[in-house]
Amino acid sequence: MKVSEVKYPTPIEKDIEKAIEDRLFNGFNNWNGGYDGWLKWCNTLYEPDAHYNIPVHGAQQRLTLQQYKDMMGQLFQHFTMELGQFENLIVRDDWCAIRYTVKIKSLDTGKEFLQNTMEFVKFKQNPDPIGVRVVEGWALSDLAIS
Repeated sequence: MKVSEVKYPTPIEKDIEKAIEDRLFNGFNNWNGGYDGWLKWCNTLYEPDAHYNIPVHGAQQRLTLQQYKDMMGQLFQHFTMELGQFENLIVRDDWCAIRYTVKIKSLDTGKEFLQNTMEFVKFKQNPDPIGVRVVEGWALSDLAIS
């Protein structure tokens, strides 16, 4: 599924906001190419010293980019994850809030479910060709996978 629209968008008013919106669409569509595509995309999407804050075994933890990559590698061994519809996207200056769905399938059991996720993300504007990249993100979902 190609991600190409936001169900409930808010106006994009600044160049950096448009750059963030474009980067999110590109990021989601690269994620949907599987772990190898996502891992390659990480070098474009995230600052090398980026952090991601996500629940790990119940508690919210601040992971380095390498810890996040390693954790996602383990998850991709047991699940397919397809990022779906952007429900909401709010971009203001170098921050965004995004709500979206994730279609998940267990490779072990075949069970499929839909996860709803909310993220807050801080970006950094870099000169071209690097562009905007994630400095830090915070994510919560309604269904945990492990």
